[in-house]
Amino acid sequence: MTGSYDGTARLWETTAGKPIGSALRHGDTVYAIALSGDGKRALTGSFDGSARVWDTATGTAIGPPLQHQFYVVAVSLSADGKIALTGSRDKTARLWDTTTGTPIGAPLQHESEVWSATLSNDGRTALTGAYGRVRLWEIVTPRRDGVTLRHEYVNSAALSADGKIALTGGADHKARLWNAETGKQIGEAFLHQSFVVAVAVSADGKTALTGCADKTARLWDAATGKQIGPPLEHKEEVFGVAFCSKAKLALTVSRDKTT
Repeated sequence: MTGSYDGTARLWETTAGKPIGSALRHGDTVYAIALSGDGKRALTGSFDGSARVWDTATGTAIGPPLQHQFYVVAVSLSADGKIALTGSRDKTARLWDTTTGTPIGAPLQHESEVWSATLSNDGRTALTGAYGRVRLWEIVTPRRDGVTLRHEYVNSAALSADGKIALTGGADHKARLWNAETGKQIGEAFLHQSFVVAVAVSADGKTALTGCADKTARLWDAATGKQIGPPLEHKEEVFGVAFCSKAKLALTVSRDKTT
């Protein structure tokens, strides 16, 4: 699935590289995208101030737009697609019931723009990142504000599928693994040659993936902190990274217009 400055998102057949169905349309740039674990629902976030849930089989929107007061720049879905998490430059993250389009509880308030938002697979733990501070939330009733991860100059964050491990990347040229329950750092920081602008954790929590302004992505052993293999090289900054949950594949996205 991809999002574009042309105001659309598209689903793709990965083997043939052909689009699936019609484009999913917003009123402005589609900046953030997510798929449910079973691939039946998609979530898009746009500069038009909304997020939308889509039926991937038909390409039709499910429920009303999930509305913020400013750009929606981060989105995530629970594995079953029933809960959505959105992050916005209006300084809030919000949880939503994707079937009805209604918010779940009060907004998750921050002191600055929210640029990262991730749900654990079971929808019980949320990670939200604003500049200089990453917060973990236990999504229960009543909701409990979890630990705060303090990584100076942090600008990217991700959560493992089970919600137990968090990964942050920063302008200090470092990525750090954290125990999401205690807020304590795991092992030594992963050192890079420039800003770490994108991070991801594999489904089993054993491998970390980082994207860097030095034009590389790197794989790391989460247990030892050692780099796995040589850097994955691009011609420009790597600003997006992800793992495929059903295969041993990593995806990198670069400003050189390649993936």
